[in-house]
Amino acid sequence: MKPHFDCDIKVLTTEDESPLFGRVDVDTTEILRLAEGLEYAAEGNTYVASDPVLEEIAAVREIERKVFAELPVQAGWCFGKNRKMNGMEWHKSSETVVACTDCALILGDVKDVIDDVYDSSRAVALYLKRGEAAELFSGTLHLAPLPVGERFAAAIILPAGTNSPLKGGIDGTLRAVNKWLLVHPENEAGLRAGGKAGVTGTNITLTGYDDE
Repeated sequence: MKPHFDCDIKVLTTEDESPLFGRVDVDTTEILRLAEGLEYAAEGNTYVASDPVLEEIAAVREIERKVFAELPVQAGWCFGKNRKMNGMEWHKSSETVVACTDCALILGDVKDVIDDVYDSSRAVALYLKRGEAAELFSGTLHLAPLPVGERFAAAIILPAGTNSPLKGGIDGTLRAVNKWLLVHPENEAGLRAGGKAGVTGTNITLTGYDDE
């Protein structure tokens, strides 16, 4: 299976070397089994920052040590059907994504954000097969995965507290604890939620897949 997009974008896998991500070798069998019980909404995506059951799985504890050097983490879910890039967020920490279905991530480098503007033509795609895990390094631009198939599901592991509300309130691109965000102007829901428009160019869309 190979993802296809509505624009010319380089598609990478965890076998490729990149300053944006690295492969995480961990047995994800228990995570995949737990993901089978997720209940999908009719439209859009669902994000659950913390699932206590997921957080007790041995693979998550292993990721906590391998990737975060025992920094306390939260483990939750992102799942749904959205096929558009819609924006780019970033953290000043790593994030680990475990693909529970085949999916693709649109990635970029925060160094390419100039005056709160990011050109989507600079992005690349990371294709993750079911069961693969990848560490997104600090400063890697990303948003929700896109489904290579009918829908996607991924486990998301981050430092504890990430994406929680800010005590001091939002400020420009700073949207939540350890979260900065720019949205594409076509992302009307993101703009209504107060997101700052700043992604220019194509709102990259996953258009299909094949068996190549």
